[in-house]
Amino acid sequence: MPVSSASASTPARDDSRALALIQRYGRTATAFRALGAGLEHWFLADEHGDRGLVAYRRTPGAMVSAGEPVAAPDDAIAVADAFVEFAASQRCRVSFFATEGILASSPRFRRVMVGEQPVWNPPSWDEHVSQHRSLREQLRRARAKGVTVQTLDAAAMLEPDRRASLEALIDRWFASRPMARMGFLVEVDPFAWLARRQSMVAMRGGTPVALLSMVPVPTRDGWLFEHLLRDPDAPNGTAELLIDHAMRELAADGVPWVTLGLAPLAGPVSGWLRSTRSWLRPLFNFGGLAAFKRKLRPQQWEPIYLAYPLGQSSGRAMLDSLRAFAGGSLWRFGLRTLRRGPAVLVHVLEWMLIPWTILLVLAPTSPWFPSRAVQGAWVMFDVLLLVALRALRAQESAAGTVAQRAATRRAAWRLSRALAIAVSADAVVTIAQAAWWNRSNTDSALGWAVVLIACLGPSLAAVTLWGATARMGTLGR
Repeated sequence: MPVSSASASTPARDDSRALALIQRYGRTATAFRALGAGLEHWFLADEHGDRGLVAYRRTPGAMVSAGEPVAAPDDAIAVADAFVEFAASQRCRVSFFATEGILASSPRFRRVMVGEQPVWNPPSWDEHVSQHRSLREQLRRARAKGVTVQTLDAAAMLEPDRRASLEALIDRWFASRPMARMGFLVEVDPFAWLARRQSMVAMRGGTPVALLSMVPVPTRDGWLFEHLLRDPDAPNGTAELLIDHAMRELAADGVPWVTLGLAPLAGPVSGWLRSTRSWLRPLFNFGGLAAFKRKLRPQQWEPIYLAYPLGQSSGRAMLDSLRAFAGGSLWRFGLRTLRRGPAVLVHVLEWMLIPWTILLVLAPTSPWFPSRAVQGAWVMFDVLLLVALRALRAQESAAGTVAQRAATRRAAWRLSRALAIAVSADAVVTIAQAAWWNRSNTDSALGWAVVLIACLGPSLAAVTLWGATARMGTLGR
């Protein structure tokens, strides 16, 4: 049926209509994400009812679809075309993130590969494990450490004590991640739509140490392992044990298709995306995520694409998609990440402190300092700060037993808090010196630039260290 004989609805969130379409046409790993928080719904309907759904997030000047349209395979392109027309009427660009290639058959769309998703056939999992010695060893390790797995129904997930313990697990998982929380296709909410999910929890000593939350892929009679969240102190093999338990239960039910979802920037992506993968490794370990999925030896890797209309650039479409994940402004997302105090930024502070301290030593006392004693005090402070930052780095990377790591994290939290207090005081005193001394002794643009850097440096460092302190407090609990 041509688009002209159909009608597009005004965008409105309608979960019941969306769920009906997902149950009828949901064939991609992202289909169920149409019910995720923060997304708007756009429907295409005709006299026979709803033909398709696009769940999308608005970003400045753009609408980014969460995967392909939820529609019959032979109707998906028509629904996508209609959505592009709607977006154009709103003066917005369009991109479809995490499509499985169907839009590429339309001459109106281009595509760029953004990664791959691994696929398994659960009924063959037992044979798969029998041929995979390293996987069997990981499972043995987890069991030897007392890890067991429970399947929980919706009522069990919502029991107050269990929910509180699972939310604490989620907080610790996030605290171990460098970046601020993202949304869109990676929103973490394992308590939403529990009647439609399957939930499994790895337990050790009565405490949850990992959570697996799965959502359906209806027309494939399959499942997406949407959330796999592991406590930083969980024994080796815990995640593998959860996956093994899930695969065996799904195999018993005759489920033929399972995926762990997109491994971003994995596979034969373009050169500039490979470079991005390397540049961003300190903030997101793309290679590590792909390696984890690869070591489970999936039976197939399916390419995943970003699709966008002809006439738009791939760079603009990628930027719009990143803004969707960031929840809007990338600058604000960067500031939220800065406030978390990721380890990589703490290490950057450490290394930047070295040339700054050398400059303080070599700088003439006049006109920068009221006296040589004040200059010497600043140099001594920065030297002690450098020693303390290196000690903090050593504590963060310390190994050992769970009890030893917990004790080290508590010590790191105390040191980080002391550093945050000291650097906050440094920022206050530096600004006071600038207002009292440097304001009347600085008469050049270069001089004012140096004073501004001297004031901003400890202020931003204090924000980073307070964020690191909060993270370490969560991990040390």
